[in-house]
Amino acid sequence: MKKKFFIGLFIVSAIGLFLFANSVLNYDAQTTQKQLQAPIEIPEGNIITMQEAQTSKKPIIALFYVDWCTYCIKFMPLFAKSSITNKDKFTFVAINCENPENKIYLEKYGIIGYPTVHIIDKQMDFNYLLNPASTISVETIQQELEKHLKLRAKVLK
Repeated sequence: MKKKFFIGLFIVSAIGLFLFANSVLNYDAQTTQKQLQAPIEIPEGNIITMQEAQTSKKPIIALFYVDWCTYCIKFMPLFAKSSITNKDKFTFVAINCENPENKIYLEKYGIIGYPTVHIIDKQMDFNYLLNPASTISVETIQQELEKHLKLRAKVLK
């Protein structure tokens, strides 16, 4: 009798654990799917299109992204903060790589992964791909931007 009780208890516990795990996994999958379906929101104001940036004399910080990329989603707030801090020194551009109008930029800059950040300085005829490790925080992005400004000042003397 005790043996049947423990076997029954084990079976009921296993079924309960299975149902709980299944509901947790389905919730995570649904949440992730909703995040991937929504387009990344580009903050208004400091981030413009590449067409608008072509007339700027400031160096361009170009972010190449896609809406379904979780790294892009996580990176966008850092990019937005950097655009606020450096709006007087740089022009910030966000380029959605899934937009057919932007195909020319993907080919020109050899974009193969997301997010990708380039410093484009037309005045120096210079294009620099930021190392992904330098985009992990606002501080590391700021260090890279300051390096470029120092280089630019030396070259343009």
